[in-house]
Amino acid sequence: MSVINQMLKDLEQRSPEPNANSIQSGKVVESHSPRKIVVITSICVLTVCLIVFYIWQLISENNALKSQKITNNMSVVGTVSVRNKPEDINSSAITPKKVNDNENKVLKSPISQEVAKIEVKQQTSTVNVENTPPNKTQYVSSNKPLEKITQVFSTKPLLDNSNSKITPAKKAVALADEHTHSAGSSGHEHTLSSADKPKPKANRMSVSRRQLSADELAEQKLVLVEKALDAKQIEKAEKLLEDVVIIRPSDSQTRKKLAALWFGREAYQDAVNLLSQGISLNSKDSSLRQMKARIHLKQGQFTAALNTLKPLAQLKDEQYQIMLANTAQQAKQNKIAVDAYKVLIAMKPDIGRWQLGLAVLYDKNSQFELASSTYKKALTKNDLSISSENFIKQRIQVIGQ
Repeated sequence: MSVINQMLKDLEQRSPEPNANSIQSGKVVESHSPRKIVVITSICVLTVCLIVFYIWQLISENNALKSQKITNNMSVVGTVSVRNKPEDINSSAITPKKVNDNENKVLKSPISQEVAKIEVKQQTSTVNVENTPPNKTQYVSSNKPLEKITQVFSTKPLLDNSNSKITPAKKAVALADEHTHSAGSSGHEHTLSSADKPKPKANRMSVSRRQLSADELAEQKLVLVEKALDAKQIEKAEKLLEDVVIIRPSDSQTRKKLAALWFGREAYQDAVNLLSQGISLNSKDSSLRQMKARIHLKQGQFTAALNTLKPLAQLKDEQYQIMLANTAQQAKQNKIAVDAYKVLIAMKPDIGRWQLGLAVLYDKNSQFELASSTYKKALTKNDLSISSENFIKQRIQVIGQ
């Protein structure tokens, strides 16, 4: 009995396990209830609908942009200018023109049919032209047909044009060309609107460097020389003048100005060399010779000064001949001095002091007869001072004895 009782106890302990399994299976069945399936299915359907709606909205916006672009092209083509001709003023209407059968075959889409209808209405409408001057043009634009065209393209989206090889933009251009040809047959010439006029070029400023020429550079440096001299910057002025002499070696004025600065600071040899270079470049420049001769005289070099002046002994210049005569007397070259006074007398025979100078030279050379006659000629002139006249009279008396 104890064994049987033990077995019964074991069965009682094992009996709750099937109930537990049944409870767990019930929970599993409840977790896979139809309510969850419905919820998941509705979410998926809603997601698909949103995606489809978004794609449809993108397509509609794309079609709207294309239709707006076509209407803009049509508005540009629709506006034309008509030139007024005297023989065509009396024509009060433009003859209508029908669309060809071939065009009707090509333009099969509803949009092209609407455009064709509007074109026929536009061509049959009358256009009154006012008298304008022959040189001016008159602009005529049909606004109502264009408004209808824009309404057609804005209200109806683009359709499938797979059956036609012509795009809506090309169809609009073809219809506009046909309209221009029909208007040309009635005697009016069309021009494009102001939208096709070339745009004015934007103003631009460019900065470029230009190299100065030799003369421009020299003039610029001469201006700086004057400023340096005013500021008493002698060294700076000398350097600038040296640059100008290098740029323009034949400029005698600049060369003399630089030589004067060197002469002022007693750089005699540099000044003489500078003037000698200028004389070698232009041997007939008397001013350079005179300045060089003055520097030699300042140094007591009478022969060097005379040799500088002798090459232009026949020059018809009063100051030059006076300097030549005085320098020749200092260098004891009386013959050269006599020749200089003869040139002065030939230039201005009415001046008595040239006669007096020549007479004094004759008197020194012991040529008394020539000296006496020349003294007498000098007395006939009215430009001599009283002291000079008394000297002449005294010398005539001495020579006569």
